[in-house]
Amino acid sequence: MKKIILIFIYTFFWRNFLRILIGLRYYNNKSLKNIKQFILIANHNSHMDTMAIMSAIPSRFIHRVHPIAARDFFGNNLFQRILMRYLVNATLIRRDREDPNRDPIDDMNKMLSKKRSLILFPEGTRGIPGLMSSFKAGLGYLVQNNPEIDVIPVYLNDVYKTLPKGKKLILPNNCSITFGEPIKFKSFEMADILDTAEKAILKLKNN
Repeated sequence: MKKIILIFIYTFFWRNFLRILIGLRYYNNKSLKNIKQFILIANHNSHMDTMAIMSAIPSRFIHRVHPIAARDFFGNNLFQRILMRYLVNATLIRRDREDPNRDPIDDMNKMLSKKRSLILFPEGTRGIPGLMSSFKAGLGYLVQNNPEIDVIPVYLNDVYKTLPKGKKLILPNNCSITFGEPIKFKSFEMADILDTAEKAILKLKNN
């Protein structure tokens, strides 16, 4: 049942809404059809980013793809948590480290061990529109712990203009989302992982 709901929400509603009414264009998203599991990383400026990416995921395994979201922002009450879990398919993690014995990376590692895929915004929060902030170390730890899983770069171009930070009204705007090929890391040293990942997304921006 959950798979059917997610297919309807993202494949039929959000994909058509974003493509026809908003003006979102998809580039190279068909490349995901041949990848069984992945960590998808993207720049982040708007809450619309998650909807845009999820609307591009192939419907047959969309139920196995989980956006990572901040529990302290999206899980303040039971209604929000239910909404995020069943309608967004998000995995909520704590950024505040309320429990010092529970590392958010462990939660993501467990999801990956269950053959799930993740959508991650390595900047950690919505940054300045049009600019990309330095990536947090969390991505590096995740890649180090799961070197066999493909990391897919994604660039969201002007998607933030459809729902600017602090606004609630969705606006039409010519925007696009571009998917890259799996990143080939030179090494699994933290600095190399973060540098290579940032360059992979910026390369899509400049194409």
